[in-house]
Order: sequence, then structure tokens, then C-alpha cells
Amino acid sequence: MTRYLLPLMLPLLVWSQNSNSLSIHHGVRFTSFTMSTQNGLFGPHGDLLDFYAQSVGLEYLGAVRKGRWSLDLDLYGTYLLAGNPFEQDALTGKSSRYESGLVAVDAPERTALWMPSIAELVYQKNKMRLGLGNFALESTFLNMEHGRMIPSTYSGMNISNRWDQFKLEGAWIAMVGARSTSGFKSVAQSLAQYNPGLDTAGSRHDKTAVEAPWGLVYGAAEQAHNLGQWYGSFRSEAFIVPNVFATVAFNERLAHNEHLWHFQYVHQSRLANGGNDDPNLAYFQQERSNYFGLKYSHKVGGVDYFAAGSYIDGTGKMMFPREWGREDLVTFQGRERQEGMGKTLAVVAGAKGNWSVKKVNHKGGVSTGIYMRPDQTDYKYNKYGMPSNQQTNLWWSQSWAGGEHTLLSLLVLKVPLSSMPLTAGQTINKVDMVNLNIVYRYTLLPMQKM
Repeated sequence: MTRYLLPLMLPLLVWSQNSNSLSIHHGVRFTSFTMSTQNGLFGPHGDLLDFYAQSVGLEYLGAVRKGRWSLDLDLYGTYLLAGNPFEQDALTGKSSRYESGLVAVDAPERTALWMPSIAELVYQKNKMRLGLGNFALESTFLNMEHGRMIPSTYSGMNISNRWDQFKLEGAWIAMVGARSTSGFKSVAQSLAQYNPGLDTAGSRHDKTAVEAPWGLVYGAAEQAHNLGQWYGSFRSEAFIVPNVFATVAFNERLAHNEHLWHFQYVHQSRLANGGNDDPNLAYFQQERSNYFGLKYSHKVGGVDYFAAGSYIDGTGKMMFPREWGREDLVTFQGRERQEGMGKTLAVVAGAKGNWSVKKVNHKGGVSTGIYMRPDQTDYKYNKYGMPSNQQTNLWWSQSWAGGEHTLLSLLVLKVPLSSMPLTAGQTINKVDMVNLNIVYRYTLLPMQKM
């Protein structure tokens, strides 16, 4: 028994023998999140159900440090005060698409949740960092995506190292603490817990029998470089779920004065049986998919103007669990996803900026985009039966008292592109709708040393 316990005790032995003093830091943040979706505003389905939700939450941040070791904590608790996020519309039988994310989509009976989103033992030496436990990542598809009450984090181990112009990072993930869910689950369970959508035959996509026994492997490399007078950064990422699928993402950014170009390419391929020998039960039911994206930004004074376009080709639809993180794609807009789409063209343009008025810092912007998708009944390339649509976002945030108080607002308008009539099921939560978000955060106790 001793030989098994000694390796587990090693970090504690090293901690106790280190001569550096112990330091403890902690902080507390309060969040109020109000969300509402008004359905059937402009079309023939004015009787569709509207949804709303009001949640509040507390976040505890802690860090215990001694020498090269640290224990980092970020614990979230949330409570649904009011709302109807899981009420079913009488005509379509559907519940909310967005408001349910303020609690847990996999446990609609629960109004209170808590999540040890980050509980990570870290060893750091020079520019090398090794972490074990629950941790956060920042990548194209795996990130905290703090657009709900509790963000997405991951459980396993991670490592990173930096050099002058180069960075490497990697992670092995055994469990995913996906946003809008009730807790950490295995990779296989996490693949199945969100909106199932439709399989390639148009039936409900049953993902409950997906086999992913080796978890998720992530790796990334980033290189800074110069191209003449342009400063560049190239980043490549790999997301591999053995036996299911592999995704690689490449991002090249080139900046010069007020100009910024962003080139993006994502390729996916099926691994082994895609998750199950029965193709109807597999997660990845196609051979491959490709995403191409381009974005140009031009800064004038304090305003950043941008335009972007992307295309998912006809080799297959892009598949990645949408609750594992926000899609950091060049044509991303809040409250919109391109996951589950193939043969899809997206074009987005907008402007954003920062300014200050009497010690209050402001950030705001507007964007509008069109998403030209296959027909809603083309299930091979349209997993969620989404109609082609135009979306316009308007957002504004304010912070004051040194960031102690933050108020964020987001207004989303979606209308169909086609004049062809849509059914109530093709409309609710998708088009002819407005989604409003108001988030207030108050840092009761800034992160400080005890």
C-alpha cells in the first residue's frame, strides 16, 4: 500500500519542504443574469410561447501559493429565481433555446446548482506550467464561454511551455464540466447531454451509446513571426476524441498599423467508427468536413470596423459539442452557432469600440450577418433544421469603480432570409424573434491576500 500512497504524497512533501512562505488569496463575485426571448414577432406565428429567466449566482475565487506550487479555485453557484425556461410551447412542444442555459439542460428539475469549475493543482517552473484537476482552456472550440451562469471547464491534466516567440500546450481531458449542465461528466456522456438534433436520415440523433473510452486529447502550437512590415501570429490546434473524430484548426493573423487580417481553416475527420459500430448511433456520421474563414478589421480612432466571411463546404457538416466552448470563428455572433451545418455561407460585418465618460468605461458594438443554409429538411447538412436568416446584434457594457461593477447588455434580432413560409417548429427560437440579455456583476471582494 505504501508504494501507491507515496507518489500521491509527493506534491505535499515538496510543498512542506519548500522554504518559500505560504500565501493565500481569495475573492467573491455576484452575478445577476436576466434573459428573455420574444417569439413570433414578425411572422404568422404570433401565438408562440415567449420565454424568460432570472438567475443569480456567487463565484468564489481562491489561490494558495507556496514556491512553485499553487492550488487555484474558481467555484460557481447559481439559483433560478424566476422564469419558464423548461415550459413547453403548446403548438410545437418545444421549450426555450437560450434561457434553459441559465440552469442545467440535463436536470430541468433543479433550480440551484454549484460547480467546482476550477480546482487545479499547479506546478510552475520558469515558463513551464503543469496542471492537474479541473482547469480552463482558451482555444477555438474549448474555452470557458462565459455567456451563461457557469462556464465550460475540463478535468484531467494540462501542460504548457513558452519560449521567446513560440508556445506549446497540451491537455488530456477525462471529463467535461460543460456550461448549462449539472456537473462534470465523461467525454462520452458529455457528447450526448445537449440538444441531439437530427441524424442524416432526419430522425432524432441518439448519441447516448457513443463510445469514447480514452477521453479527449488537445494540443496547440503558436508561433509569432514577421512578414515584411506585418506582424504575424500562426496558431495550430488539434482536438482528438479517439474512436470518434479529430478536428484541426489553423489561425493566421497579420497586423500592420490599423489593418488586421485573420485567415482560418478547420478540418474534421471521422476516427474509427465515429463512436459506435451502428452508424445510426455514432456521433460523427460522415467522413469529413471543411470550414474556410476570412476576416478583415480596420481601426479608426477608437472604433474597430470589421467584415468577415466563411464557408462550410459540401464534404460534410461541422460537428463539435456546442456546450464545450464558444465557437471562436471569424463569423461568430453571440447567440448563433454554425455547428451542425454544411454547405453554409456566412457573411458578417460590424463595428465595436471603447470609450470612457466620467470614470465609467464603456464597450459597445453592432454587427449584422447573413447565414445562407441548406433547406431545413436537408438533414445531411442541416442538423438542427435551421432556416437561412439574418441576425443583428447590439451590445453595450459599462464598468465603474475600478471594475468592481459591470453591466452588460445584448440585444439579438433574427429574421428569415427567404419569403417562403415557415412552420411554427421552424420558427420558434430560430427566427422572427428577439433575445435580450442583461448581466450585472458586482465584485464583493476583489482577489486579495489574506
